[in-house]
Amino acid sequence: MNLCKTSAKAICIRFALCLVSAGNLIACSDPKIIDDEISQILHQEVVVQQNYPFLTVYVEDAQGEVLASSQVASNAFFDPAETPTVDDWMRIWSMTKLVTTVLTLDLIEDGLINLEDEVTEYIPELGNLMVARPLAGGTIPEISAATYELGSNQENESDACDYTLERPERPMTVRDLMLHTAGFYYATTNLPCLDGPLAALSLPLTRSSEAWLSRLATLPLIQSPSDNYYYGQNTTVLGFLLERASGLSLQALLEERITKPYQITGLSFLLPDGVSLPPRVSGVDGTLRLAREGELDIFGGEQPPYGSDTTLFLGGEGMVATAPGFAKFLGIVFFPEERQVRPLLDPTSIAAMTSPQINFDTGWGATGYTLWLSNGRRGDDTYSRAGIWTGGGYEGTRYWIDPELKQVGVIMTQVFMSPATGLSVDDRVRDILESQER
Repeated sequence: MNLCKTSAKAICIRFALCLVSAGNLIACSDPKIIDDEISQILHQEVVVQQNYPFLTVYVEDAQGEVLASSQVASNAFFDPAETPTVDDWMRIWSMTKLVTTVLTLDLIEDGLINLEDEVTEYIPELGNLMVARPLAGGTIPEISAATYELGSNQENESDACDYTLERPERPMTVRDLMLHTAGFYYATTNLPCLDGPLAALSLPLTRSSEAWLSRLATLPLIQSPSDNYYYGQNTTVLGFLLERASGLSLQALLEERITKPYQITGLSFLLPDGVSLPPRVSGVDGTLRLAREGELDIFGGEQPPYGSDTTLFLGGEGMVATAPGFAKFLGIVFFPEERQVRPLLDPTSIAAMTSPQINFDTGWGATGYTLWLSNGRRGDDTYSRAGIWTGGGYEGTRYWIDPELKQVGVIMTQVFMSPATGLSVDDRVRDILESQER
């Protein structure tokens, strides 16, 4: 492998700098050793255990120097000459939420919006939303959770679907959208009376935010805006609100406030001309295969409009990115001093993003603004260092920010419901990186 090609060129530069002085040698990690160890993990997951169609890992330190750049792909899905690399564009789904959150905080700092603003100030189409309340008592989120815990349960489904509509207990705010407490949901509640009508709207086929919102307004909220967390289309609606408040599209906001001033390529709501994205793969049956039409069901089967000419920008799910592009975004947001750039956000905004905002104990950590604030617990019930900030996307993409070691990492793949279990790939990659820092 020629380490001085493409994005791995920085690895060679860093390694050369390590060799300049014997005094620096101890403090510098051998990038080839790191890549070799990471590649062994990727080979095991992709080729041996067949948990992923491919995996790419890309890690930078706070200064933007490349610490790791590895990729492995399965020949069951890719010809050797077409294997995905760290520089390839991918669908990043909910990794988009972090970008929209950063844009939101930036607009708040500029006084264009406020966390306590009512959503209907910007989106009056949502002014008549009603809340579905089960006649049998309890809440629909509770019944939804029970169906996943107990398997398909006709009685639970009937309880949820026998509901009345009530006015929300209070107005929905920008903060509700930021924290997923507004009452929106995806077509993944496991309750056909909710998932079916949402799927029937075919929201990703709309061509504008206006069309999306007019259809969304025909559905009930799953709960009244409150302190209760329920993951759904909240950040998507937030993105539409940003467009209304600023008078610009999300793509224009992204370019104006992030990608152009900080010279970030590889991060966009628009797929570059001539770029083909990797195929959609499913592991829902326990074995990887090409996904069937409509199988990725977050909106009920239809997919966001990934293209070079889309006019619909989804702040919760709609971006494409390369691993270096997203890593540079992370570095600029969280380590501007080390990057020697003007801070994109004020320290108070960063502190809010990385502080617990939802008061519930999952046993795994807490939620800030979009970021998951890990307590160190891992998939095999062992513990690593607490305080890693993480997030991910629907097809298995992952990112993390390590504020102690001052590193950012991105893992890319494209698989719905990987059959992988136990200790995650990103945990094992971080173990390797931490061992090199000792």
